[in-house]
Amino acid sequence: MYVENYLKMDELKDGYLYKIIARNANYGIWRSDTQGFTISRIKFGNNFVFEEYHYDCPSFATAQPISEIEKSPFGDLGYEDDEKEKDIREYLNKFEGDRSYMWPTKK
Repeated sequence: MYVENYLKMDELKDGYLYKIIARNANYGIWRSDTQGFTISRIKFGNNFVFEEYHYDCPSFATAQPISEIEKSPFGDLGYEDDEKEKDIREYLNKFEGDRSYMWPTKK
């Protein structure tokens, strides 16, 4: 799906949660350093943190932000730490709601 009136990269705030139109999620946390959104993705029943890039990014661009939701509680979005990745995933999943229609999530 494409929308004409999406937010451009220079309108976004680092570390804020946005409602997005993207391939794999409806909400994402903006990261200006990567020009992408940190999202919670479900693939083949596995739920993990992933990145979708802003629609105006030169390559692999799939995410169009349509509205700002709130400042996320994550200042530094590095998610190398398993516990932090879990916290980010749980935060995003609260907004995503029930996505069991996609794949049943493995525990």
